[in-house]
This record gives sequence, structure tokens and C-alpha cells, in this order.
Amino acid sequence: MVSFDSERATSLSIEYRRRLAQNLDWSLSWFYEGDNRLIRRHGLASQVWAVKDFTDERLTLGFGVGAYCAVDRQAGHTPDGDRIISAIGTLTGSYRFDPQWSARISWNRIVTDYNRDTDVILGGIGYRF
Repeated sequence: MVSFDSERATSLSIEYRRRLAQNLDWSLSWFYEGDNRLIRRHGLASQVWAVKDFTDERLTLGFGVGAYCAVDRQAGHTPDGDRIISAIGTLTGSYRFDPQWSARISWNRIVTDYNRDTDVILGGIGYRF
């Protein structure tokens, strides 16, 4: 099935992020990309990030790349869903408004080898410990 429209669905994610060096982060995320007529995918993504802190480390901008291991129930190759590995690239920004709490927005691009590339835009709250 092919679509030239922008499909929409509610997506969710939980992320663990760790600072490795001054301008280098690593993250492990669980994604649920939503359920529309073209995809129904969820899985784990691991990314390495180039990050830059601004305004006394309150604002952070970054770019991450990595792998996304997912199950796609709409790929159509097997009845139970196909397990796939895709590339993921993400632009992100966060603002720390408290020593422990921050807000983050991310634009994720998932690149597949079976014509189901997606953009997933997420916003949320983070807790630093």
C-alpha cells in the first residue's frame, strides 16, 4: 500500500539518556509509532548524540544517529509481524527549567529498506537523576 498523504497517529516514547562526554550523549528509547493504515510499529532505538549546551547548560540542542529494532505488524511478510532493523536520525532540543526537570522536543526520522520511512515528532517532560 502506498500513500502520498501525511499519515497521522499518536506516538509514545520512553527514553533513557546518559552523558558520555562534554558534547556526547547516548540514549536507549522505546518507541510506539502509532497505528495508522500503513504502519503499526514499536521497538527499541539506540542512538549516539552530538550535543551542545547553551545558556548556562539550561538549553541543549543535539543530533543523534543510531539503530531502531522494531516489530512492524503492517509490513505484511509474516502474520505475527516482521522484526526489522532500521536507521534512525533525530534532531532534539531540551530546556531545563529546574535542576531535575526539563522539557524536550524531538524530530525522529526512521529510514527503512521497505518503503515505510516515517517522521515522528515527540514532546515531553524529563527527570534528571
